[in-house]
Parts: sequence; structure tokens; C-alpha cells
Amino acid sequence: MMSGILKARGRVIEVRDGTAELRLETTSSCQGCRAQRVCGSAREQSVRIAAPADLAVGDVVSLQLGEAQFSLLVAIGYLLPALTLLLGAILLSFAGDAAAVVGAAIGLAIGILLVRLFARRRLADRLQPVTTCLSNSLPGENP
Repeated sequence: MMSGILKARGRVIEVRDGTAELRLETTSSCQGCRAQRVCGSAREQSVRIAAPADLAVGDVVSLQLGEAQFSLLVAIGYLLPALTLLLGAILLSFAGDAAAVVGAAIGLAIGILLVRLFARRRLADRLQPVTTCLSNSLPGENP
């Protein structure tokens, strides 16, 4: 496996309107991890991606995302709401503690909205994973 690339494999479960929903396989290392209850990686996950023209239900695909792209997504997804939460709390802290709490809640809501808007409008095309069609069976499945 190449350094700097995050990989996941999954099966196409739905293709509609230019998007595909994939059910991702869990890795074997997830099964032995103590943190699997809180992490979410050990549970079955599905993701929605832009569908290449030749993708069909049942196809097994490999998704690849660069670590730099992943880091950018994490920074936007976690840091932006945290920064807007702090900004909201600081801006209203001069009016008292209750106002600071309200400012923090408003800042968090604004941060989450910004993440959703930013991800849909600016990042949707640039940060799509590379999709590669593989065989029709995942490891551990009967073909």
C-alpha cells in the first residue's frame, strides 16, 4: 500500500442521479480493537460518491483519498465549528455567562452550517475519492 493514500473497499448498493451509495467493508484490524464501540469503524458504513458512468449495483470498488485531502476535510469538519463556537462565546461573553452560552450555541450552529455549505459547494468536486472497479466479491464473501 502506498504511503499518503487512504484506501477503502466497498460494494455499490444504489446508483441514482449521478451518485452511488457504497457499503464499505470493515477491516480485520477493527474486529480486535477495544475502541470499536465508540469509533464507528467496526460497524457497517455507507458513503455516497459521484458515480462514474459504468458503475452498477453490485460492483465492488476501491476508494482512494489522499492524506492531504483527508486532513483538509478533518480541519474543515472539526476546526471550523470549534472556532465559530469560541468566537460566538467570546463575542457575547461581555453580556454575562448566559449570553456566552447562547453565543457558543449560535456559533456552533453557524459553524456546522458553514461546513455543510462549504463541503457541498466548494469541496464536492475537488475532494471526491478515486473510484476503481474491482472483482465482484469482497474478501470473505462467496463469489
